[in-house]
Amino acid sequence: MCCKVCDTHSSVSLCECAVRCVCSSLCRLSGCRVTQRGCDCLASALCSNPSHLRELDLRYNHPGDSGVRALSAAKLDTLTLLVEHGGENRIKPGPRKYGCRLTLDPNTAHRELSLSEGNRKVTRTPGREEPYPDHPERFESWPQVLCRESVCERCYWEAEWSVSEGGGVNIAVTYKGISRKGGYEDCGFGWNKNSWSLRCYKHSYSVRHNNNLTDLPAPPPPTTEQECVMMVLVQECVCTG
Repeated sequence: MCCKVCDTHSSVSLCECAVRCVCSSLCRLSGCRVTQRGCDCLASALCSNPSHLRELDLRYNHPGDSGVRALSAAKLDTLTLLVEHGGENRIKPGPRKYGCRLTLDPNTAHRELSLSEGNRKVTRTPGREEPYPDHPERFESWPQVLCRESVCERCYWEAEWSVSEGGGVNIAVTYKGISRKGGYEDCGFGWNKNSWSLRCYKHSYSVRHNNNLTDLPAPPPPTTEQECVMMVLVQECVCTG
C-alpha cells in the first residue's frame, strides 16, 4: 500500500491513513512529508489495532527522534521500520525535499578548469593551465571535474550555467570509477555506460548515455539579457564504492 499523506492534512485524515496502513502488509510513506505528528498517529494505530503490517517505509520524511521512538515502542517484533534519509528539509514540497549541496573536487579538476566561489563554480580556461598538483583522480584528457560528495538514491540539485555562442556545457552524473585518461569512450561524460550527460547550448539541449545521443526540444528564448539558464535535475542513483 502506498498512502499519500502529509502533515498539512487534518489529524482525522492522518489517523484514517494510519488505520489503513496497519491493515496492510506494506505501507510506503517515503517522501510524504510525515513529521512527528504523523508518527504519533501511526504509533497509536499500531497500538490499538491488530496489525498485519510487516514493513513501514518512512524514508525521506522528518519523524524526528521522538517520532522514531514512538514507532519503535509501538511496533510489532515482526515489523521492519525504515527511517533513513530523514531531516527537516524533507517536509519541503516538491523535489526540493531531496535537495543536496554539492561542491567541486579540485583533485579531479582538469588543469584547464578554474574553480572559484568555494569550489562551487567552474570556468574553463582554454590554453591556460591551473597549477594543480599531480593527483591520480585528476582528469587529464578532457576538461571535466567531479563533485566531492557522492549522491545516493533520491537527490536534487540545481546548476546555473552560461556559454558563448557555439559553445556548450555538460551537466553529468557518473560513477566514481570512470576513467581519468583516454578517449571520450573511456572518460567522456555520457560516452560510456558509467555516465549520463545533459549537454546545454544556448538554443538547444541533448542527452547522452553510452554514446547514445537524444536531442531535446529547444527551450524558450531567454527572458533576460544574461544567457543563464537554471537547470533542475532529479536523479535516482545507486551508491557505489
